[in-house]
Amino acid sequence: MFANALMLPQFDYLDTIYCRASKTKLAELDLLYKKNCKEAIAEPIHLIWKKSFSSGSVPSSYKFSHVFPLHKKDSRALPANYRPISLTSHVIKIFERVIRKKLVDYLEINDLICNKQHGFRSGRSCLTQLLHHFDDVLEALANNSDFDSIYLDYAKAFDKVDHKLLLRKLQLYGIHPKILKWIESFLIDRKQAVVVDGHLSFLALILSGVPQGTVLGPILFLIFINDIDQCILHSIIRCFADDTRIFIAIRSENDVSLLQSDLYNVMNWSERNNMALHRDKFEYMCHKFNKNRTLTELPFISELYQYTVSADTSLEPVHQLRDLGILISSDLSWSPHIRAIADKARQKASWVRSVFHTRSPLIMLTLYKSMVRSLVEYCCPLWHPSKISDIQELESVQKTFISRIAGMRDMHYWDCLVHLSLMSLQRRRERFIILHMWKILYGKTSNDLNIRFVARPRFGNLAIIPPSRKNSSAANQSLFDNSFAVQGPKLWNAMPYHLNVIQNLEQFKDQLTKFMLSLPDMPPIRGFTPPNSNSLLCWRNDQGTTSLWGGRMI
Repeated sequence: MFANALMLPQFDYLDTIYCRASKTKLAELDLLYKKNCKEAIAEPIHLIWKKSFSSGSVPSSYKFSHVFPLHKKDSRALPANYRPISLTSHVIKIFERVIRKKLVDYLEINDLICNKQHGFRSGRSCLTQLLHHFDDVLEALANNSDFDSIYLDYAKAFDKVDHKLLLRKLQLYGIHPKILKWIESFLIDRKQAVVVDGHLSFLALILSGVPQGTVLGPILFLIFINDIDQCILHSIIRCFADDTRIFIAIRSENDVSLLQSDLYNVMNWSERNNMALHRDKFEYMCHKFNKNRTLTELPFISELYQYTVSADTSLEPVHQLRDLGILISSDLSWSPHIRAIADKARQKASWVRSVFHTRSPLIMLTLYKSMVRSLVEYCCPLWHPSKISDIQELESVQKTFISRIAGMRDMHYWDCLVHLSLMSLQRRRERFIILHMWKILYGKTSNDLNIRFVARPRFGNLAIIPPSRKNSSAANQSLFDNSFAVQGPKLWNAMPYHLNVIQNLEQFKDQLTKFMLSLPDMPPIRGFTPPNSNSLLCWRNDQGTTSLWGGRMI
């Protein structure tokens, strides 16, 4: 009675304040919920949760969402240029975390989630999705096959989830009836209102979709689309939440027909599950193992090697597309992506320098690390460049920014790195590759590339470097040699052997950083010729460094 009579109104009031408060106030309320009041509200929340779960009912006040429109780009007068940010009750999120943990444990232990899904799953990410995909591309090219990928586009995928179908699928996966009843109450009769300048719009009833801004929403969506791989009979499908692609290695015209058949199967699955597709936004990319082949240029050949999404719409191959935030080229060149992120980082750096007039090293470095450097390091183990011009393009971003720090203008870039205890961007990319290798070794992320390790008594855990692809062309062999599957094991083995046995991540990061800062860091920059490529592999070959740190290659 105490919980129902007193705590519910208080939580509703606080949630209303939360939705209308400034960012500072939000932080204060988070602290209030999580720290200062945790002991006082633990028992009431437990009583509310116990009653809610036993009755299979979620109070209507906890199924209300405030939607804040966040401007993305272009005209502010067009609603399409805003991203809706949904804020829900913090109290119900506590309940959701309990349900989500049980759901995820049940699904993962029983291996019910499709392995092709990389979104919203522990140990999987955009990076693991992209690394796995491009390993498949390089495997096809090494076998003298083309590689066709079709990228699908769903229209408001999370908002189109059919509640009845979702509950039916949950039942088929063997979810306990009590949990099923609670989730059903959680999904139905939800309402939302848009908040602009503190003013609420009319209440709108939500008829479909998994609730955005909730803890349960992502896992419920994964369950809903989990059976999409069962309609794929010939090709391979991979998903990151609703970002879906199907692909196949092309050896003959028959493989094109097989991919076309699976494309129709996916579209039919979407119709059966009431998922709307933007067919005009599908993208098709072809990676050719021999770029000089003239077969596809012959008359009528292009009609045999194309895909259709409707009676009057065919997919034309594109040279570039954006995949999970990475600019992909059909020739697998990373230069366009590197130029794009370097330009974006320069714009952000200019904004920082114009807004903040201080040139204090502490403040400038804090702003740089949080707002600029992150732009040029996203998924860098995938596109780690080997071309000198690409390395110089990225280093120029950091070089220009730190030259504006007080006392750095007249210093050489290499000396600035030492003075500020910074690594070059090139050295940091190699650090990220090694960290991902550590996560693979100790099972913290998926090993989709089948990277293998061998334990040696004297040298710890060494990675096995994959052999060369002897039947591949020189260009495709170069792509393979510069990929994560090869560079990862090489850089891992170049570490001091006492580091590769550290099983604590924070300790490993600390020791790895100290090791890398102890090496000379002279990245290629325009106008200066370094003594070597500055890779950890080059410095490892120095006899003094090798004897000191004990790096080994197998």
